[in-house]
Amino acid sequence: MNPLYILDLIGYYGPVILFVSSIFLLHKKSNYLSAYIIGIILSCFSNLVLKEIIKQPRPKGSIHILNSTENNNHKRIFSSDIYGMPSGHAQHVFYSTFFIYFVFKNTKLTLLYIVISLLTLTQRIKYQNHTILQVIVGGFIGALLAYYMYIYADKKIVGKLLPKKEDNAKDIA
Repeated sequence: MNPLYILDLIGYYGPVILFVSSIFLLHKKSNYLSAYIIGIILSCFSNLVLKEIIKQPRPKGSIHILNSTENNNHKRIFSSDIYGMPSGHAQHVFYSTFFIYFVFKNTKLTLLYIVISLLTLTQRIKYQNHTILQVIVGGFIGALLAYYMYIYADKKIVGKLLPKKEDNAKDIA
């Protein structure tokens, strides 16, 4: 099997790979996990809504990676499947990448996520599923959503910090 095809498959399945990895990494951080899941649902929903509003078509001649047939030849699930702005794949991988970066701030982990994200962006452009602008806009939306969901989760974890009430204890010195 062609090694470049394997990289294309990793790019195609990038959103799923990063989603499953993120769930695994966040499973002991329940507030962040909840925020991540809510955010991924918002990402999916906002992507469908934005595609219906913007209605910018995908590039002509887009190729489906799994069977190398034109996307126009197989049945579409949503009418937004014909629209490319913003790229859902780019939006979801950048959402996962930025959210995981904000939570863990781990360079090696973030680099792995970035590599998978770049493979996804490259695959979407190479197979003409999206234009460069469509993947850039999708990535920007995903990163922005990740930032806001992280802030939401972080505030939820910290809660309202109140000063400690005086308990009139004697000073031991």
